[in-house]
Amino acid sequence: MQGLSQQEFITLYESCKNTVYHFLLKLSGNPEIAEDLTQETFLKAFEVMDRFDSERGSFSSWSCTIAKNLYFKHFNRTKKETGNVSINVENFPELSGGNHDDPLELEKNSLNLALKDGVSRLPEPEKSIILLKEIQKKTLKETADALGISERTVSRRLLSAFRLLRTHLEAEGIGL
Repeated sequence: MQGLSQQEFITLYESCKNTVYHFLLKLSGNPEIAEDLTQETFLKAFEVMDRFDSERGSFSSWSCTIAKNLYFKHFNRTKKETGNVSINVENFPELSGGNHDDPLELEKNSLNLALKDGVSRLPEPEKSIILLKEIQKKTLKETADALGISERTVSRRLLSAFRLLRTHLEAEGIGL
């Protein structure tokens, strides 16, 4: 998309900045990291704007792909420096349980907590695939696009993630 004016880019930025920020906030669980990476995302997008093809997808999806790549670079760099970083599973209320006195609710909440713990222990990108595909109910294609990998890779890694989760739950004494 060559020949894009600065004002046209600003318009695209304004329309997508919140989407990219919230996407990064879900991944990182850290508002400061999300804010920093959002800014980096749009700086990078501006630098490589000539690679954007509106026929292949929206500017928002393209920006989220850049954001995801920058997050994983940050993730890998931080992991090497500190030894461990992960997506904050606490940002996914779908995995949280309530406080109810009903025995069935207590069992459901216990299972939710075990699942939350299991998902938080998954390596990347399996964790992201579970969170996007199964928790946020994204399609296979949407998940693949968000992570910049093929649909086949999403399917294979999703199976791997389920195996890892099953192993974790069985180790916790929860059989599925």
